[in-house]
Amino acid sequence: MIAFACLLQGVDSHLLDDVAAVAQSGDQVILTDTSGDPAALTRLQHRHWPAGVTITPIVTDSFGDDGIATNLALDAMITSHVVILPARTRLTAPLPRDLDDGLLCGPAPVLAQMIIPRTAMRRHEGQPRSDIAFIWALRQAYSIRTAAPWAQTQSNPDPALLDAVQALLTSDPAAADWLKISLPYWLESPAPGVRLILQSRAMPLQQSLQSAAPPRIGTARLRVRLQGQHANRTPLAYPHLAPLWANHITLTNDASDLTIFAHPRDVITVTGNTALLSEEPFWDSLFSPDPLADAITLPGGRLHQLNHHTSAIFAHARVPYFVLTEPRYIGAYQRLFARNALRNPTDWQALFTKRITDSVFMAECRPEPFHDLTIPEGDITGLCAWRTRLALTAPGHVQRQGAGWPGSGTRFDLTDWHGDKLRQLDNHTRILSAVENTHQPAYLSEKFF
Repeated sequence: MIAFACLLQGVDSHLLDDVAAVAQSGDQVILTDTSGDPAALTRLQHRHWPAGVTITPIVTDSFGDDGIATNLALDAMITSHVVILPARTRLTAPLPRDLDDGLLCGPAPVLAQMIIPRTAMRRHEGQPRSDIAFIWALRQAYSIRTAAPWAQTQSNPDPALLDAVQALLTSDPAAADWLKISLPYWLESPAPGVRLILQSRAMPLQQSLQSAAPPRIGTARLRVRLQGQHANRTPLAYPHLAPLWANHITLTNDASDLTIFAHPRDVITVTGNTALLSEEPFWDSLFSPDPLADAITLPGGRLHQLNHHTSAIFAHARVPYFVLTEPRYIGAYQRLFARNALRNPTDWQALFTKRITDSVFMAECRPEPFHDLTIPEGDITGLCAWRTRLALTAPGHVQRQGAGWPGSGTRFDLTDWHGDKLRQLDNHTRILSAVENTHQPAYLSEKFF
């Protein structure tokens, strides 16, 4: 079974006609449209396809970045092999169906002429001609079996081709011999810019690749500006997490490559490259027009949205994201967990007998009905009003504390609200509510601990 990963840029009917003609039952057609137009992709999805073919639509605002489109397609494939078909590709002959563990390729080593086994390798994103490094990595990982050419691509080796060649040679000089063989295919009918670059060389291309030392190039750090009232509530704002991204990102208050907002209401004007990086499903569910979308339109403009649903930034295997943003959280939990581990059942029974409070609800009082929202597609449920009703109906000696409850202030009036919470609640109650403000599968704050 083969997945046809069609990297579309708007409507490309000729390619889809070719795919529909050769696809068979059990195959998958992945329509990855980088133009960001879901309406166009809906029309393509519902065209006539052979029976038994699975159609997987993916819309992204990556605007022609085939690296992003390919990686999304690889994540979505359900078959054993995939063929990556960039826009303007034509299938000129039947595909070989005698698949094995090796690559099937025609004489020109381009992605449209390779059938690739399921692989965890990724293409570079945001780089022109990123297929060069990707194909080289595939050739190192798999055996190559030559087949008759069955695809035809529109040759367009623009000036970025040599930049990609230089980057590959810098990262892996062993690719030089392979590049010398492959470049003639990529340089057929080159763009004028490529000819000028080649003619300005002091020696012919073949000789320069053979004798010249690989160029020394590096990767500049991305300059990021955090903006808005909630700029301190986004992953890049926590000093304890800075070592994770320090080699790739520089925070700046001046000119930047990317502007990051943390809250939808902070987005006043979208200029340049801008994204919403939200750590709070509560904000997303109430203030984002579509918490499940990769890109949203706000009054200030249209921008990408990264949150618990649209990205894997907040995914965790053992310890959730929020507890890792401040080292004093884990320090406090370690001490208390170690103490509790030494208590036996008799100790616990004696301690619980002495406690006069049956339950404590320490969360803001939010009874408003608009909090009772559900987004089933994302397994998201607003819990603020529900946990408020739970606090009001709990039996026994109940303590209710937090903004909005009589006699309570707000945690933002405290220097260390987390330490204050532990001091008040430790050895104090039999039941402590740990209900989050929002249910989302990847969201867990410090409350549970």
